Amino acid sequence: MRVFLADLTYTTLSLATEAFPLNIGFLAAWGRKRFGTEVSFTLFKYIDDLEEALHHGPPDILGMSNYPWNCNLGMEFFKYLDSAAPQTLRIMGGPNIPASPQEQQVFLEQHPLIDFYVYLEGEEGFGQLLEVILSKGLSRSALKDSPIDGVLFRRENTFCAGRVLQRMRNLNEIPSPYLEGFMDKFFDDKLSPFLQTNRGCPFTCTFCHEGKHEYTRVNYFELDRVLAELDYIVQHVHPSVLNLMFADSNFGMYERDYEICRHIAELQRRYDWPKTIFASTGKNRKDRIARNLELLRGTMKVWLSVQSMDDEVLRNIKRENISLDAMIELQDSLSKKGLTTHSELILGLPGDSVERHIRSIAKLVEAEVDTITTYTLMLLNGTELNTPQEREKHGIRSHFRILPRDFALLRHGAVAVEVEEVVTSTNTLSFEDYCLLRKFHFIINVVYNGKPFAPLFRFLKEQRISLFLFLKSLLDDLSSAPLPVREIAHSFEEATREELWPSYEDLISFATKRENYRLLLEEKVGTNLIQTHLAKSLRHMDAWCSYVFSQAGLLLKQNTAAENAGHSLRDIEAFCRCRVYRPLDESAFDFTPVVRLNHDIPRWMSSPKQVPLEHFFSRTPRKFSFPLEESKKDIFRKFLRRFGTTSTGIGRILTKVDITKIWREACSRSNGREVPFRKGVFEYQTSLLKQAS
Repeated sequence: MRVFLADLTYTTLSLATEAFPLNIGFLAAWGRKRFGTEVSFTLFKYIDDLEEALHHGPPDILGMSNYPWNCNLGMEFFKYLDSAAPQTLRIMGGPNIPASPQEQQVFLEQHPLIDFYVYLEGEEGFGQLLEVILSKGLSRSALKDSPIDGVLFRRENTFCAGRVLQRMRNLNEIPSPYLEGFMDKFFDDKLSPFLQTNRGCPFTCTFCHEGKHEYTRVNYFELDRVLAELDYIVQHVHPSVLNLMFADSNFGMYERDYEICRHIAELQRRYDWPKTIFASTGKNRKDRIARNLELLRGTMKVWLSVQSMDDEVLRNIKRENISLDAMIELQDSLSKKGLTTHSELILGLPGDSVERHIRSIAKLVEAEVDTITTYTLMLLNGTELNTPQEREKHGIRSHFRILPRDFALLRHGAVAVEVEEVVTSTNTLSFEDYCLLRKFHFIINVVYNGKPFAPLFRFLKEQRISLFLFLKSLLDDLSSAPLPVREIAHSFEEATREELWPSYEDLISFATKRENYRLLLEEKVGTNLIQTHLAKSLRHMDAWCSYVFSQAGLLLKQNTAAENAGHSLRDIEAFCRCRVYRPLDESAFDFTPVVRLNHDIPRWMSSPKQVPLEHFFSRTPRKFSFPLEESKKDIFRKFLRRFGTTSTGIGRILTKVDITKIWREACSRSNGREVPFRKGVFEYQTSLLKQAS
């Protein structure tokens, strides 16, 4: 029996989801162990590959993963098969399905081309289904004559649910998809190796799939197996792929994660890989996480995910965070160890308001977290928050929008587009509040995240200027910003409103029309607005510098204690203009800005926080150059090849690299000693970078 399993990604504008299809790898490894040569498995990640395989010969079974980012794509393939190969059984599985039996029945009624749905963890249920198929054959009526454990289906107009299977405790019963060879075909120049060391999450956040009680127990794959998989990956990974990804919900939080990190560190020493690591670090045990990640030499961010810093909001979503004082202490400790920190906030949570959301941002800024990622709350199938009771309780109102990058024109002429439902107002947050806070999120992403203006922020704190009030002033005074900044901000604000549709059906009808497809291709609709507008802003960082330092100057003038700060501010501005010069612009990689400064800003930035800038003043200006290191050039070029140079592509890169590392680092030029440059030298003069002969 031939089985095709697909966990598809869109690639139209850029690689939408670059993780290896580990989920279907588990199914195939489990299926082969259980059924041997009776069943053959072929795995797919790319749309084109699956289309070609179906054209040459449809399988007995097509299984599709179901996530918010590929559900409609799977349904389009089912529609095609219903016409071209109606005898092929169509199976779906994944978390993107409601939790209650009543809503599951509605889901299957809305998607009648799904023959069988494998619920919760898939291996056992999928195995039960294959066993029944091998016994009874491919006749739908025969297969549906009785319930199947772990499987949902419709029999005529009747909903049928098999017994809910317990989660597998001994995960080592599932053979490794890597060590069994199922992942070999995906070691190309685009996809990132994806590893899972455990399953489950002890936390019960109401907005998350894993917040359900079924997932609170954490089960582990054997440590030796995980280390063997890492060894296998490093021997097979493509040279262009620099990153490793983990599927764990709380990586670094468990005692044995130290051994995993120590093994990765050894691989980095021997093979110089991975360069970057992505994983969601644990919500608790931050001390243990810091110890573990310190081994990885700054290649992985520490996620201080909070979602909100307001106690009432946290109670509404059944979540607890560490205190602000603990976060500040931890951030300071991590910073001294060279570890980058990353936090998340979600807009639209129950009880959230303008005041509470802004206060949450202010606390994270006060804690000096390196990057604050802001999301709009998605209403996910199968989560507690997306139930009629919770929606009514909190007055949740929503809109629909196209999921960024997730669209394609298929070979048979259909347009596949993914849509998400997002919260845009509640009992405590109006729609206009939502739009205002989204614009503030955009400014945070440009000016604060990755600390492009880190010297300015330190100087403002030294002058007792509130960093949060400074950021808020950038929002309030946008009308006075330089034209490029105003245009980008206006574009973002307009697009924020225009991307939202009140009806799922109307949005799908619009987006799937062939005549509207060009709007998707031209990035006029269906993009991640913050990522793409951040990418656009990177092309105009000189204009952003003018606005940022103009606002800083106004605040300093209002502060009588800082009346003599003008000269220091000019040096910091010159320094920052060179630091943020044309990031991720390959045509500028070999250009080196140079500036003369009276303050040794690099030494000041590496000194203890209580040491003021004036201690590093010299009457004789010193030269500082800002070359882009060769190692950074190599990394950036590889990412540009993978994701492209469009605003969408650059936006994707910014989610994969440590954004604190995209800026240029200063080198001192003293005693008349020249630094060799390739194509040009720039001098900073009167707030402009001018090429010197």
